[in-house]
Amino acid sequence: MRRLALPVLSCLILCLFAGAGCQSPSSRVDGTGADSSRHSTLGSLGSGASEVAIPRLSDSELDQRSRAHAAFGAGIIRQMQEDTDGMLDYWNRAVDADPQNVELAMEVARRRLFRREPEEAIAVLERVIRAPGGALDGAVWSVLGLAYVQSGHTNEAIAAYRRGLGDESTRLGAYASLGRLLVDTGQAKEAMTVMADAEKQEPGNVVYQLDVAELYAQLAERHPEVRNDARLRAIAALERVEGVGSTDPGVLLRLADRNSALGRGEAAERALQKVREQGGGGGGMAAARLAEMYMRAGRLDDAVEQLEALRRDAPSNPMPPYFLGVISFERRDFERAAEWFERALLLDPVHEPSNIDLISALLSLGKPEAALEWVKRGRARLKPMFRLEYLAGLAHGRLKQHAEAVAALRQAETLAAGDAAMLDHRFRFQLGVELEMAGETVESESLMLEVLRSEPDFAPALNHLGYTWADKGRNLEESLGMIRRAVAAEPDNAAYLDSLGWVLFRLGRFEEAVPPLEKAVELLGEELDPTVLDHLGDVMAALKRWPEAKRAWESALKLGPSEVIRGKLEAAP
Repeated sequence: MRRLALPVLSCLILCLFAGAGCQSPSSRVDGTGADSSRHSTLGSLGSGASEVAIPRLSDSELDQRSRAHAAFGAGIIRQMQEDTDGMLDYWNRAVDADPQNVELAMEVARRRLFRREPEEAIAVLERVIRAPGGALDGAVWSVLGLAYVQSGHTNEAIAAYRRGLGDESTRLGAYASLGRLLVDTGQAKEAMTVMADAEKQEPGNVVYQLDVAELYAQLAERHPEVRNDARLRAIAALERVEGVGSTDPGVLLRLADRNSALGRGEAAERALQKVREQGGGGGGMAAARLAEMYMRAGRLDDAVEQLEALRRDAPSNPMPPYFLGVISFERRDFERAAEWFERALLLDPVHEPSNIDLISALLSLGKPEAALEWVKRGRARLKPMFRLEYLAGLAHGRLKQHAEAVAALRQAETLAAGDAAMLDHRFRFQLGVELEMAGETVESESLMLEVLRSEPDFAPALNHLGYTWADKGRNLEESLGMIRRAVAAEPDNAAYLDSLGWVLFRLGRFEEAVPPLEKAVELLGEELDPTVLDHLGDVMAALKRWPEAKRAWESALKLGPSEVIRGKLEAAP
């Protein structure tokens, strides 16, 4: 690299001082923020002034200032070369040469903190604090407090923040920092004392009072010993904000959030409605939060109103139709839910929740073929997902494609990577069912027993394993006990009642088998199952009640052909 001539380099440094807004290393700030009488006018030199007033300095002072200038300028050059370490090293030298330069020391300290080097930041600031004649404002104490926090020196940080309270220009920030530190370090009573003083500062400053409310809310959440008092004071701070009558959307949205967090739904709703009425950029955010609030409260009609408004305001946003689909799903209007999810996917084809919930809605509608079509689209659009493969397994199972169902569930198991929350007893039960249907009976039984060891009262597994054993004539007494427990959990479950009737039939207790099977037929209504009717026919035949047996088998044949049932019917007297 070509070396710069010395005069050019000096000019560059001076211009950078002025143009970049940096203060000269030889200057310092007095208590009022005005330049002291000893300042040179380096800014004028940088702007090309023809006459400069140079103060009279001793030889030692001139040498000190020259070394500070040289070090600061060398740091600027390192900054231009993206050598941050070199820049900070030279700026440290500049602070050493002129420790009364508060602004430079603050800049170096902030950069050290950004690099997570709190000890270096502390060293720089302490040099400034120890310098004779230095005029320190609250900002110095705030940065020093932050440095002590980063380095884990809590008591020193508290002391620094308390020093900052004496400077009116930084008092609010010092109160906020001190209060937050006391909350975080578990000093609840001390925090309450500090916050009692803090809340009296500028009651009309809505942003500051919102910060006060947030700190009180954190105290209430984390420290039971002050919970009630802190909550009441948080509410009082929020009421002060409401009393100001701010129309700023940002303030109103924060006010709504804080009220909502404290369980003050009506106050939160008022603030959000105010934003909605004003219109403008915050209206959409307010409508979204209102919709969320209403959904959580079960006020679905109100939520729909807000979502419809959002959809009109932002027709390309996929979220309103998605949440309208969620509400329809909650209302068990699966047809409408599927329509909304499809609209959301037209706007954002890779929106994962819309893809997944559409497949769920189609399965709830009894449309496994359509669900599998959307599974294929999801696989093409989205990254591999546990939930997508799990739903694919359900869809294949309903189509009696049990080998494919097992493959999809195995893929879901792989994607879950051992996550116990995903691979819970419900997932293992579903895999066990499909393994049974696919002919993998040994593994299915092992999985069902594993499910019941972890969840002994899980009714679907109790019924499934009990029925499987009963159908094979195995462990009949144990099967009866398991199925009775399932029926006790869900007495109007037709499938469980059918299992109970069947195991009683297998035990030869024919009279006892009749009531649960008849009740199962009654509960099924128009959705009769041929297997249940076949079981009822077998029980009636065992009791020699042939007309009733024939009626049951004939009804079963109307629902679907079966050579086994037809043979029973033809052989009946």
